[in-house]
Amino acid sequence: MSLELRQLTLEQLRTLHATELHEAFPPEELKPIGAMEELLRRGAYHPVGAWEGEDLVGYALLWTGPASGYVLVDYLGVTALRRSQGLGSQILRLLGETFQDRDGILVESEAPQGGEQDALQRRRLAFYARCGFVPLSYDCLLFGVHYRTFLLSPNGKGTEAAALAAHQALYAAQFPPEVLARYIQIPRDPAAPLAAPGSWAGKIHLPGWEEKGVSV
Repeated sequence: MSLELRQLTLEQLRTLHATELHEAFPPEELKPIGAMEELLRRGAYHPVGAWEGEDLVGYALLWTGPASGYVLVDYLGVTALRRSQGLGSQILRLLGETFQDRDGILVESEAPQGGEQDALQRRRLAFYARCGFVPLSYDCLLFGVHYRTFLLSPNGKGTEAAALAAHQALYAAQFPPEVLARYIQIPRDPAAPLAAPGSWAGKIHLPGWEEKGVSV
């Protein structure tokens, strides 16, 4: 049965966050659901599910900013029961088809740091390369986590310079200057020491997010 991408409802997004996302991502990489809801309210978040008939088998949560020609894959995954079946590459192919009018689809993938997660991180990097994403020359540091960056240009017009500007603009549109200065480096300064990763919780307080009972 073929896959189909469909927009997730708010309730579906909440269920996905409470189940699959909590299982698949460590706390320092997972936005609180209130943060996602606020981005959704602003029109800057596009959560889609990959459906096989009526079964949700994967997801791609996309973040958009002022540079409308670019989108960032915030979270991508296959549900726990359907992994290792080639569905991830199918989801990325469908994203390329869905956003064929866009200059670029950006991906941040955690960089190997010489720890026990190195093998998994290298597999993820290789996965994006196999799916046609081009590694960019700059890395980024986000809330203490070091990421490599990739670009897929569905319409062939994307460039690294424009992708970098769009990447920076996306974060600048959502976070105040003090948060940008303390927690976000795009591009990452190789001379700067890596901060110890930590949970989003308790680090940042943004207007509107606290109203949903979330401290981020």
